[in-house]
Amino acid sequence: MRPWLELVRLPAVFTAPADVLAGLALGGFVFTGAHDGARAALLVLASVAIYAAGMAANDLFDLEVDRLERPGRPLPSGRVRPAAAWRFVAALQVLGIVAAVAGGGALAGGATAATVLLTYLYNGLLKHGPLGPLAMGACRFGNAGIGLAAMGVVAPTTWALPLGTLAYVAAVTGVSRHEAHGEVTGRLHAALVALPVLALFPMLLVGLGALPEPAGLAAACAAPLWLAQPVRRAWNGGPGPVRGAVMAGIFGIPLVNAALCVGAGAFGLSGLIAGFAVAGRMTGRRFYAT
Repeated sequence: MRPWLELVRLPAVFTAPADVLAGLALGGFVFTGAHDGARAALLVLASVAIYAAGMAANDLFDLEVDRLERPGRPLPSGRVRPAAAWRFVAALQVLGIVAAVAGGGALAGGATAATVLLTYLYNGLLKHGPLGPLAMGACRFGNAGIGLAAMGVVAPTTWALPLGTLAYVAAVTGVSRHEAHGEVTGRLHAALVALPVLALFPMLLVGLGALPEPAGLAAACAAPLWLAQPVRRAWNGGPGPVRGAVMAGIFGIPLVNAALCVGAGAFGLSGLIAGFAVAGRMTGRRFYAT
């Protein structure tokens, strides 16, 4: 079982519900009974399934590189066979689409399928190019889009609200490109500066009146505070510090999404995000997330 949990980056999987829950919050979702809880649970399952599939597919596409740089990982070490991993990926993606349709209807299922396609676009074509970080951010944006689609949201202004998370995830991805060797470059420094700045995006939305709840201003401060020390340590490079900044950046995603939920007045959903994030941090003591 452990090789499979390593393959999907188990600690990071717990950050995936933050995206779809933020999408629900921005779409106006509130709990009114057990039926709503079941819908939300199915959408969370959809998000988790396609995220885990995307992580496994990432290693499948990177197999030859990992044979050189990360030989102990499940695929290059032979603990998981590529053919079995591909079947696992396909099963998770089908599960995700079915769960999304069950929880949010055809629009949510379509958003889930589109997000799956985005993961292949990232893994197969764009990962190592200049558009790679933005493509990774788009995958997370698509995850939030599952929640928006489940609420039947069609207003372009509402769909624009998670774009700050897209940009933040792009910055995390930009930092992650340096974690294997930890070299110091201008691009690393730019990505490190962008992390805490972009994490404040929910504050901007509250300030502009796009989100109604003033408490979102305070909630938006959590992610930059969380990132401050890891960013400072990574500034001078080194694989360990840079990897630590990537790890912090990944777990900053739930903080950014929780701030969006607070700004939208969905305090219950922000609490759920916090619970998932804590579970992810606990599993991070035994499994790698980057």
